[in-house]
Amino acid sequence: MQTSHLVDHFFRTEYGKAVSYLTSKFGASNLELAEDSVQEALIKAMQTWPYSQTPDNPTGWILRVARNKMIDQLRRDQKTNNQEVPERVEEMNEDLSLESINDDMVRMMFACCHPSLSQEYQIILTLKILGGLSIREISSSLLKKEETVAKAYTRAKKKFKKDEIKLLLPPANEIEKRLDMVLKIIYLLFNEGYKSAEGNQLIRTDLCDDAIRLNVVLLESEICNTPAANSLIALMYFHASRFAARTDEDGHVITLENQDRLKWDQELIQRGLEYLDQASEEGAINEYLIQAAISATHCQAETFQDTDWGNILALYDLQLQLSPSPIVELNRVVALEKVHGSLLGVKEIERLEDTQFFDEYYLFYAIKSEMLQKFGDNDQSKLALQKAIALTKNEKERDYLKKKLARI
Repeated sequence: MQTSHLVDHFFRTEYGKAVSYLTSKFGASNLELAEDSVQEALIKAMQTWPYSQTPDNPTGWILRVARNKMIDQLRRDQKTNNQEVPERVEEMNEDLSLESINDDMVRMMFACCHPSLSQEYQIILTLKILGGLSIREISSSLLKKEETVAKAYTRAKKKFKKDEIKLLLPPANEIEKRLDMVLKIIYLLFNEGYKSAEGNQLIRTDLCDDAIRLNVVLLESEICNTPAANSLIALMYFHASRFAARTDEDGHVITLENQDRLKWDQELIQRGLEYLDQASEEGAINEYLIQAAISATHCQAETFQDTDWGNILALYDLQLQLSPSPIVELNRVVALEKVHGSLLGVKEIERLEDTQFFDEYYLFYAIKSEMLQKFGDNDQSKLALQKAIALTKNEKERDYLKKKLARI
């Protein structure tokens, strides 16, 4: 790997580790200084590594340089502002083992999802610090303006500092509630990579890899190794197994029906099945477990025609009972049409349209077009597809829909 690529990789995957490590050692009041120190360490790596041998332990190099920069700054602040230097600086633990760093990351995940912070702040802090997303990427993921997200991030950090939030695991009676939010944010990060909302890429595997990495770190902590955490990683492995088949060599969409299933990664599918089995052992049903079971049904069908749509429809019905949402109802329409025919599919899509929830959602109109085309109403199908094209912000998705419109 070239040095520049190595540094880019670090910025994405190691940034959260370094900031978590420094914040754990120096306290929440120094979060901003920790971020600045990590940025400076990464810049130094870019300036020095191309002209010398890359360190044997690049992660350790980044952590030590960032830590030293932070100590230097704190000492300068002490001289000029009489600011107190944390007592632990002089006796700092040099444990840079993967286990110790992962522990810091888990504690940072729960600190970012502290109940004193609003849900918006929790999401933005986690995506920025642990996901390594830029403000622009977060604004795209949350469908908010960059300026709005930037201001929210600044306010979130001030709140984090003001409340002196500790990097500690929550007490046992809070762990489940806090873990729900952590998993929700990890899934949000994965979804942004799985189906990028904007730009000219349909899949951003780096974001998906980061989401899986954070979930793996959680599972290595005994208290976080729950059925929901196992269910989520099973779901992400099933989705990730189909990456190579979802797009052609130019990055254009290939639908599930037309994918070459020989390109599906059987190792990832097997991993997903193992985690799904583990999640099912305790008998507790959660939202991710149902989604993973739906995805597993697709992954285990040898052909599109072999898909057990009856099982998938039953799973969507169960999901609606557990956690009803318009998005789940929309996803259910596809299975409903496969099991009961296009007439029922069209009736259901018309019912959902009346709710006006999907007025600005391109995927709703793409599915509506599909239902109407199968029902034989090509004129209305074209109108729905034209609306989907107007609403989508992803260039590859728009290209696919335009080609589809030309074929109707």
